[in-house]
Amino acid sequence: MNDEEIEKIMKDLGLMIRKPPEAKEYFHIATSPPQGFPVVDIIRINKDSPFYLVTMGILIHPNHKSAIGNMKEEERREFLGNLVEDLLKMSVDIAILPPNSEVPEIIQVSKIVYSEGLTANEFLDAYYTVRNAGIFVINRINRKFGNTASRRGTSSYV
Repeated sequence: MNDEEIEKIMKDLGLMIRKPPEAKEYFHIATSPPQGFPVVDIIRINKDSPFYLVTMGILIHPNHKSAIGNMKEEERREFLGNLVEDLLKMSVDIAILPPNSEVPEIIQVSKIVYSEGLTANEFLDAYYTVRNAGIFVINRINRKFGNTASRRGTSSYV
């Protein structure tokens, strides 16, 4: 599978595609449904890379950051630990940023796929696994701390 085939699949699904102007990677598209959310990025670092990174970044709303920071340390560790464990069960990679922070600013979920021999179904499975994992994070945080429903840039607050 190549870059053009991936873009065609996204367009055929009716998703919006934009190339982030700040992107430095060889191939980087941000995809979303027409309403603009959720945003899932598809990245290939350089021309020769045989891998695509399918990723979604969830920007934590200041109210949620405050609520997480105000939790008792044990409760916060349990909440974040359970979130990480549940995401790992979904077979996605997770990064809580900044690293080693008590209170996350961004939660990044991703999956790497190998392009050689990659089928459309395998790609879509990875894409929707990441998307669903991102929505899972949003839902878990909103259920715990309330819905903020505000947006900023290509990342959305939760």
